[in-house]
Amino acid sequence: MSSTNLNYRRDLQGLRAVAIILVVLAHARIDLFYGGFVGVDVFFVLSGFLISGILFNELSQQNDIGFIKFYSRRLKRLLPALLVMVLISFVVGIMLLSGSEARSQLVSAPFALTWTSNLLFAFANVGYFDELASRDLFLHTWSLGVEEQFYLIWPILLLFLHQLAGLRKDTSATDRRIVFFGLFAAFCGSLLVSIVVISDTPTHAFYQMPARIWQFSLGAIIWLALHQKNLDQIDLLSAPVRAVLSTILLVMGLALVMGSALVLSPSDPYPGYWVLIPSLGAACIILAGGSEANSQRSLLNNPVAVWIGDRAYSLYLWHWPVFTLGFSYGFTVDPLSIIGMCGVTLLLASISYHWIELPFWRGKLSQGGAKKIVLTSLLLMAISVLLVFYLWRQLPKPNDIENTSAQWRSDVPAIYQSSCDAWYAHAEVQPCVYAAEGFTKTVVIFGDSIGVQWFSLIPEIFKAPSWRTVVLTKSSCAIVDEDYYYERVGGEYKVCRQWRDAVLNLLDQLTPDIVFMGSASTYDFTDEQWLEGTSRILARIHPSAKEVVVIPGTPSLTFDGPGCVERNINQPQRLAETDICVSKNRAELVEPVTDMLVEAAERFDNVSVLNTNDFVCPSGDCRAVSKAGIVVFRDSQHLTDTFVRSLIPQVKERLNSSVLHMTSQAE
Repeated sequence: MSSTNLNYRRDLQGLRAVAIILVVLAHARIDLFYGGFVGVDVFFVLSGFLISGILFNELSQQNDIGFIKFYSRRLKRLLPALLVMVLISFVVGIMLLSGSEARSQLVSAPFALTWTSNLLFAFANVGYFDELASRDLFLHTWSLGVEEQFYLIWPILLLFLHQLAGLRKDTSATDRRIVFFGLFAAFCGSLLVSIVVISDTPTHAFYQMPARIWQFSLGAIIWLALHQKNLDQIDLLSAPVRAVLSTILLVMGLALVMGSALVLSPSDPYPGYWVLIPSLGAACIILAGGSEANSQRSLLNNPVAVWIGDRAYSLYLWHWPVFTLGFSYGFTVDPLSIIGMCGVTLLLASISYHWIELPFWRGKLSQGGAKKIVLTSLLLMAISVLLVFYLWRQLPKPNDIENTSAQWRSDVPAIYQSSCDAWYAHAEVQPCVYAAEGFTKTVVIFGDSIGVQWFSLIPEIFKAPSWRTVVLTKSSCAIVDEDYYYERVGGEYKVCRQWRDAVLNLLDQLTPDIVFMGSASTYDFTDEQWLEGTSRILARIHPSAKEVVVIPGTPSLTFDGPGCVERNINQPQRLAETDICVSKNRAELVEPVTDMLVEAAERFDNVSVLNTNDFVCPSGDCRAVSKAGIVVFRDSQHLTDTFVRSLIPQVKERLNSSVLHMTSQAE
């Protein structure tokens, strides 16, 4: 496996193709490739290999690094396409999105333009109901921020190690080891930071550059390994043996990368230990093509893969805005929609590659002195930042009277004006109690935000002064006796289990007359977990409560409800009567979970199921506006309180007769 110089390697373009395809499939919400986000980790390792190689070559030839030239090359390569993508996406976003959607989904534009969006996302204090924040049009630029921040310090570190080792063209093996151990120290230190930080602040471990240095370091270590002059023991191997070793490395690398994309999901703690799998897989693939012969023989060295790999940067830039806008308009994961959005992405990426990337990177527009390029780039960045910030400031503010979307988003049950829900902050039980003096009966509503969205029904059906209403809620906490991963805490949602157990103990003391319990149907449990986990909860509650009512999780929209209504506010009748702002066949997605809840309830004499899903999504189709003209959803999944209140007569009629009998007794 002889060393090679840092020439264009077609197999590495093929690796880029694998990485970008995985990322695109993941963001297209293809179930099989939910773990495709590992493609970004492949990019980090590959970038560390290539850029470190350029810097090592420069150090070897000049004993120094031209920092201005280095940064001018990076700016020529990356900035033009980024500027065009951000500015066009920003303008299109303003045109296509409602005012409130645009204000939330375009907020990161100035940060994307300056490669600092990862810092924004790491430190952003996003509220539980701020669903639009996760649909930011420039969320994908976090990885570009990590990479460019890394290259602010990387040349300095390599120059320091070079000088420390006293490297020259006739460097001794001992001196080379100093550089290697320096890189290995950076690798270990950063990996340790990633593993430690993810347990406390997972967003920092994911978005922050220090927790990612080890991946770039891994790429640099591979470059050193391939370009050492003292690899005699490998060079002594025959060509067929080297070819076999290369094939084994390639197959192993592809298995690790593709396997992690197929096995991992957003419900796994990431980065942490898991990120080692695709990163080491990328390392194996790079090593497999370490000689020119092996590189040319590589499976990844084929015209289609190379063609896609050449356009990987532009594909990465454009795919996320296209998908985000598409999903905002209700496009689903059906094959036709995905193919259409992928086609638009490919078209935009090809235009960007031929007319923006190449001319500024290698064409006539790339000419100019390094200082001039850096200063011009900084000026263009500043102008663009000022422009998008000015335009963003003109968008409607959430408290504008005209902004009806904000009113629908704030149409929440009264409990959210109190301190009922501590979310993931702690496990302390903080009940909200609504009671008049002299109450004789108690009704409890117990659940996550989907379960307690029905709160306003309770005081209207179980009226004071006879009834006391107690609310026990924690957002994203499944009322199922099973442990599960929660992304916001970067691990098992222990706070939920602790809180849930404490609530069950409290119910033993309260001995309520009726308990309503429910949670979303979107938790990633198997059918058996839904059945047995719910049964264990009911087994704890049913002895202390006279009646228990299980409310299955409601179906959801594929888009932001208020945003869609706001975009079409001038035609409200069409909203109620046509397929505008409608998600088809959504109820069938929650039916399997509902069936498990019904089966669990049938195990107990005093447990019944109150299925309201046909009220929410008649005929299985979910509408942003009901036939009666009421806005149904305050985001894509939570119901407006106005809509919930409108269902009081239907819900009361559907309640179990024994439950209704208790209301009449109290009256």
